[in-house]
Amino acid sequence: MRKRYGIFLCILFMLSLLLAGCKEDEDTKSIKPSEEGIAVSNTGLELGLTSENYPSIDGSTSTLPLVQEIYKAMVVPTGEGEEWLNLPQTPSKTVPSYKKLIAGEVDMIFVPYASQDILKEAKTQEVKLEFFPVSTEALIFITSNDNTAQNITEEQVRNIYIDYAINNWKEIGGPDKELIPLCRNADSGSQSQLDNLILKGQPMNERIKENFVELTMDGLLEQVAFYHNVSEKECFGLGYTLYHYLQNVDGITGIGEKLRILNYEGIPATSETIKDGSYPLVSNYYAVVRKDLPKDHAARKIIEWLKTDDGKKCIRRSGLYPVT
Repeated sequence: MRKRYGIFLCILFMLSLLLAGCKEDEDTKSIKPSEEGIAVSNTGLELGLTSENYPSIDGSTSTLPLVQEIYKAMVVPTGEGEEWLNLPQTPSKTVPSYKKLIAGEVDMIFVPYASQDILKEAKTQEVKLEFFPVSTEALIFITSNDNTAQNITEEQVRNIYIDYAINNWKEIGGPDKELIPLCRNADSGSQSQLDNLILKGQPMNERIKENFVELTMDGLLEQVAFYHNVSEKECFGLGYTLYHYLQNVDGITGIGEKLRILNYEGIPATSETIKDGSYPLVSNYYAVVRKDLPKDHAARKIIEWLKTDDGKKCIRRSGLYPVT
């Protein structure tokens, strides 16, 4: 009898534990943090995310704010000051993240469209990529705000960066000062956009690549803004970047006050001309996955969520505009 009574008490104890688990606060539906400290939010739970299946995400420097906002939407803040543990901080940049995806080292990347070299590499590795447009972006050309030049055309840009044939700003309606064409390294998203939209398979002039390359976007922005102040030459720099990246950086550093965005083919780059497509160099950021990624994978669920109203709000919080 005593033995049965003990078994009965044990069963009651187990039931009490189960009931206690069922009464978890419904307003904070989240799983327990894993060893990495991830606790999934209500939104994440609705998508079927857990601390174990949260996808590995990489991308370009310009899409880091979007990757961070997705993480904040899917994960509960923990720690002092309601901070997010393991918030992504160091993107691999555009080309390296594509290579990681092709190699199967990450599940998903947020990047500009792939360059021809990347597409060839994927084909060589027999990897098929799927591209899902997420937000709008635009390639823009910039110079110092002290420069009086206002406009640049596709023909002029190609003459500069392919042939190095325009060396003075007066040739494109600016002052009688030397034109210094600054450029980015091949791994950058802005360089991929220049290749896709302007160079179109033709190589950049070797003299420019050797003498005026900047390895970071912040470095290029500073060079364009201040080159004429640090050089003995009577000159202004010409550079290129991505519109929304510049807006986000400007909000932090104020560098935009030192820069002039040149009109392209007579059309200014603004949020309105980018959204309505009238600016000629509009492009997209894409969520990219391998085609062999399982259909029920968490990365695909996040892509579908980004198409919803809540997902579009997340994109806007990152400083980008959702595709329409």
